[in-house]
Amino acid sequence: MKQIFKKFAAMLTAFTMTAGISVTTWAEETNTHLQINGETIVFDNLQPINRQNRVFVPFRDTLEKMGAEISYDDAQHLTTATRGNTTLKFHPGETTVTVNKNGTEETIETSMVISSGNTYVPIRFLGETFDYPVGWDDAQKTALLIDTDKMLADAGSFSIMNRYIQYCNTFAQQPYVFKGTFSFELNMPYDETARELMPITGSGTMEGISEQDKVNMALAMQLNTEGLKNYIATQAPDEETAQTANSIVTALENVQVNYITDMSTGKIYFQSPMFALTGMDGEAWYYMDLNEMYADMGMDIDFSELMETIKGNNFDFESYLKDTLQTIPLTSVNDYDAFQQSAAVFINLFGDSAFQQQADGYVSHFDFSKDGTDLNFTLKILGSDEAITGYNMDISAGMSGTNYVTATASQNNTDSTVVFQLNIPDMLTVLFNCGMTMEPTDQTALSEPSGTVINIMDMMTNME
Repeated sequence: MKQIFKKFAAMLTAFTMTAGISVTTWAEETNTHLQINGETIVFDNLQPINRQNRVFVPFRDTLEKMGAEISYDDAQHLTTATRGNTTLKFHPGETTVTVNKNGTEETIETSMVISSGNTYVPIRFLGETFDYPVGWDDAQKTALLIDTDKMLADAGSFSIMNRYIQYCNTFAQQPYVFKGTFSFELNMPYDETARELMPITGSGTMEGISEQDKVNMALAMQLNTEGLKNYIATQAPDEETAQTANSIVTALENVQVNYITDMSTGKIYFQSPMFALTGMDGEAWYYMDLNEMYADMGMDIDFSELMETIKGNNFDFESYLKDTLQTIPLTSVNDYDAFQQSAAVFINLFGDSAFQQQADGYVSHFDFSKDGTDLNFTLKILGSDEAITGYNMDISAGMSGTNYVTATASQNNTDSTVVFQLNIPDMLTVLFNCGMTMEPTDQTALSEPSGTVINIMDMMTNME
């Protein structure tokens, strides 16, 4: 269950279209298998092939197993595959494929292979084109596909969550300025044997502008460093180390950090005078390119396309759910059961049948207890049949009746709060509070800063 909710926290979607061109004939075929929805597919004649660690499957046979309708226009020499709202077209012998999904058409170069007159296509391309999560079991030499449409066919409606998404989209229709305050308290032991906890407390303010997929924010924090200085005084091995540590701690007493994020480009910029303590430029802006980071991990995520999908009129909670399920790793022929459990958790939390209507909204509650692990989740969508006005959410997790983590979050139109607590007896306690309010503005948010801009990934590469 811990893995399910670890995956649940993961809310990123990857639509990866395999690149590269290959039209050739194979000298041999390897013993490769295909599993769809936990069942190994038995092909009549042609078999999947593993070539240079890429799985290719017979086009017609595989798509028919996926529930697609296949047709061939002899006059145009055109093959068409249709499943749901997605249509794939190509001319046999060519590598260009036209994909029409939800009325949007795209031409893609893919690595189709012709073997003995038969067309093979990369299984990942097929799966992701038709919204099937794709995986690979290396031990069993088996490609894995899961039909999320079929899995969610009996899930019922998500109309309450769809209304909540529409409510959230109203805040993207114009820029908002926001202001907020936060405070935190961290307690941890002086050393491994001490029972006395060292307190570190702080507070601060944040303000900025939010506009669709862009956020500009200035954060100022004041840190109470008395506990840290006491720790240094008792634990530093020599005077020189103590002086260095104290100078750093003193600099942390007042921290200023500026942020600019633009999720349509996948870039996050940050700037702070305290960077100078590490030899960096305290006036320059440093940025991370999420597209670049995910590419380095082998994940082809286009944040511009992702944000357009999220902002599109056709985006609903079921689409969000399918995208979330796409992020669950599939590495074993035995993963299908866990995948079903993950989907069931979403349905039991967010499906219309999970909510009970109350005077001021709709409440969904979920309790889980297994092997001493307890998890409680409550979501309340505030409002009525006429209008949604916000939400309240409560989460707690622990073991054997003791809560180690509790979190609450709420939004009521333009006001929101977050409270997070972590309590591991004799080891660590954390308390974080945040409150924020926002209002419409005529100002616009920046998508990138001016002045010196440095790619932090380049810095890390140069340090290697």
